Amino acid sequence: MDTRKAAEKALSVPLDKLPMLISDRALENSKSTLSRLADLVARPTHKISFETITMPKRKFGHRPILIPDAPARVFYSALVESIDKDLEPDSRADGSWAAHKRFAEESPSEYIVDIDIAACYEFIDHERLHEELLMRTMDADKADAIASFLARCSFKGRGIPQLSSPSDRLADLYLSILQRQLMRHALDVSRFADDFQVRADDWESANEVIEFAAEYARELGLILSSDKTKITRTDNYRTQVQAQSDLRDKYFDSARASLTVIQLVSHRYEDLGFIEIPPDDQKAVVASMRQIILDWHTIAAAASPGSDTGSEVALRRMVPTAIAILQAEGRIEASVFTDLIYREPIRLAGVCKYVLSRLSSFGEAGENWSLLRKVIASGRIGPWARIWLLHVAGQLEGPVSEDADWVISWARKQCDDRHEIVRAEAAWTSAKFGKLDNGMTATLLKSSTPLTQHGIAAAMGRQGDLNAALVRSVIQERTPINREAYEWGQAN
Repeated sequence: MDTRKAAEKALSVPLDKLPMLISDRALENSKSTLSRLADLVARPTHKISFETITMPKRKFGHRPILIPDAPARVFYSALVESIDKDLEPDSRADGSWAAHKRFAEESPSEYIVDIDIAACYEFIDHERLHEELLMRTMDADKADAIASFLARCSFKGRGIPQLSSPSDRLADLYLSILQRQLMRHALDVSRFADDFQVRADDWESANEVIEFAAEYARELGLILSSDKTKITRTDNYRTQVQAQSDLRDKYFDSARASLTVIQLVSHRYEDLGFIEIPPDDQKAVVASMRQIILDWHTIAAAASPGSDTGSEVALRRMVPTAIAILQAEGRIEASVFTDLIYREPIRLAGVCKYVLSRLSSFGEAGENWSLLRKVIASGRIGPWARIWLLHVAGQLEGPVSEDADWVISWARKQCDDRHEIVRAEAAWTSAKFGKLDNGMTATLLKSSTPLTQHGIAAAMGRQGDLNAALVRSVIQERTPINREAYEWGQAN
């Protein structure tokens, strides 16, 4: 296993759908130490620190996310990478999503059956996964090591950590069992992550596909999502895809037409004529994205809370892309962001990335503090959202304002949050503004585990004026990781 390579990756690539946590950023100069600690995780008796937080689903509801400590994640990544050649092809590889969509669009069959697994990662059975690993790798030591790791950071023999590449690879392996079972009925199957599509020639066959899938999923300890498992006529599927494409084209073509310059040309013996000079396509894209946001926001503002009209939903699907494209353009109105987050809380990450993208290029500090305050005050702010908001607040600069003071005060209060990862992020943000005091630091250290201790040590280094005994308590640890994080905090 190459734990050094895995450590470098862990400290450069954040967990999926999360910002780079302070407990990872603080180890920027500690790759060798992290690699050595990861080697210790191989011992079955080594205790792994982890925490479960909730992340919002696209609309309502939450999914639990298990986050192990940094050495454990490095060990896990290196271990799975060492058997990668024996696993299934990565279903999320470049081009896979486009191929998955074409599978349905180009189907010669009358029906497409969509099959989705509910809470897939939470219910993967360790014993069944271990069996599949043994058969694929013929390496009992590696299979046993993976089973041991999963047993130490999950409950009752089920579940794998979410938001990580090694878990995606193991999930692909596990779901390939279900895929093979369906293919043994001579079914044409495509899979992207836990999203299956199956071609069916008639209505009866389509319903049999769901029956087969439900039975085989149950054998693996999985269940189908009742909301996302459905049967669609292939013609209707193509119509839906085409309608979305036509909607995009409509906005782009309209913007391009409105931006076309009409240049009057005077000829010596003729009336005035004109030449059409089409705009640069990029300008048309920007204009079309602004119109998409404007039209969506107008419809959404007039709709009753919780309602999903066809036109509003169709436009909302394009709004995140529009926001990303407009990151370097003029400021988007704050109410667009708050309304989008209200309807789809998971979009908070995109809003935070929008703010971060504008930190160095635009003098918008006041607008950024104001937006953060509005998002926080709007409610529906769980631990995942608090991590994102604290991450952004920790990178904002002045000016001193009522909004800035309000957000900084809110951040300080999060040092008492019941989630350890949130507390570490709050400590780092509080330290930036000189708000981390001795009493708060002592409380944070007492309630921390190896999951975040070095992140708190970094915050202590950033604060810089804390009690000498508190400082010695972290920098004189037998492992150098806290000292290195403290020194990193001093420099950052």
